[in-house]
Amino acid sequence: MNAFEVVVVVVCVIALLVAAAAFFRGNGAFDRFGRRGSTWFDHNEDIAADDRPSEDDRDDPIPKRPLRGRPQ
Repeated sequence: MNAFEVVVVVVCVIALLVAAAAFFRGNGAFDRFGRRGSTWFDHNEDIAADDRPSEDDRDDPIPKRPLRGRPQ
């Protein structure tokens, strides 16, 4: 094996060890990812039942806008 292959193998092994350590350690940043804040990945079970949006409500219609002409 040349030096490049050794470096690639060593980097891959280190990356696998770091990933395994982060996975088995638990209670990390990814466990709490998306569990707070008011963004698109809020979970319904995190919101009080009275404050949840109704799934049966209809959305407002999308406003129409004029088409743009194409140059010819």
